[in-house]
Amino acid sequence: MDRIALKVQRRRFSREAAGEIAVYQRLRERAGVCPEIIGLHEAFFFDGHICMAFEKHGNSLEPTLDRGPIPPVRVRRATRQILRALDHLHRSGYTHTDVKPGNILYSARSGNVRLADLGDAEDRLRQGHLYGTREYTSPEVILGAPLTPALDIWNLGCTVFEMLTNQYLFNPRKAAAKKYQEFSKDGPEMPIAASVLKDSADEEAEQLIKGSVVADKYRLEHPLGRGRFSTVWAAKALSDLALDRSPEILRDFRHQRGLRHARKSDRGSDRVWRRRKGAVDLLDLALNYEQLLLIAALCGPFPPAMVEAARYRVSYFEADGQLRFCPTLQRVSLRPRLRRKTVLRGRALDLACDFLSSCLTIDSSQRITSEAALAHPWLAPA
Repeated sequence: MDRIALKVQRRRFSREAAGEIAVYQRLRERAGVCPEIIGLHEAFFFDGHICMAFEKHGNSLEPTLDRGPIPPVRVRRATRQILRALDHLHRSGYTHTDVKPGNILYSARSGNVRLADLGDAEDRLRQGHLYGTREYTSPEVILGAPLTPALDIWNLGCTVFEMLTNQYLFNPRKAAAKKYQEFSKDGPEMPIAASVLKDSADEEAEQLIKGSVVADKYRLEHPLGRGRFSTVWAAKALSDLALDRSPEILRDFRHQRGLRHARKSDRGSDRVWRRRKGAVDLLDLALNYEQLLLIAALCGPFPPAMVEAARYRVSYFEADGQLRFCPTLQRVSLRPRLRRKTVLRGRALDLACDFLSSCLTIDSSQRITSEAALAHPWLAPA
């Protein structure tokens, strides 16, 4: 274990780090280790941060996609590996909830991938909770309909399309920019809340610097990625010192969770509005609506039973089950987009379209499972 990826969690998000450690522990107990899920070696405290030492496996897919699409043969290999990771999670009772290029680690040399960031993995999905990242979010999450692990398969379908084309399958921000000034380049500059500015300043103040030695064991070499919750560093191990404090971290986590359930959560108007509408604010609601229009144009109408069971149906549908504002939808197809943006032709193109369509079925009960997807002919080794 010479070089690792060291995830340094921001101090205020220690609960999320402890949750991720708990997922790894339960996965090991329920189903053992999965080689397609990035391995966690140890977790420990350092200067008020929870740090997690993971196996090092390339970078996220995002910088690779910044340079262009990935060859189809490599996309198929990566998809098989992601599906094996998802199958392991699903059989263990977990849903990843945020499959996207940023959470997939890719080795450009070998073409192999690892699924990462289990911090949002859930073994009890909550209907109405807003899981995931907008461009990859499944329709049942947006609508607040009943949830199953099939939401991971929708995320995967969007990700596979992006790997093949270097484009979002659904880009609601681009669609909104054509209709609303607020989303256009010439639109008004949105004010930044004081709380957001303070959080950004706190985040900057917490950053470690290149060359720092963490816990007398790991020297930070260069950052691999930075998000709101944490920064991930490439780090070199300087010794074999055992640092793991996972049991202590999890005891603290369970204690804090008990206290959190014992007290009342904040009841601010924004939280109340979100629970009623399924969006943070009006701009968020508009983006959700645009995404539903894009989904309907590509995948067809929303099943009436799904709309009826959706917690946020009044935000997006009329009483008769039709989308609000009576939009005119022009149906689009995957095939011409894939043909235009990839080298896929003939049977390979047909199989890729069929695979993606099986992942992108609006009715989650009809969506292909991770196990069945692994047997799809498009993924058969050449």
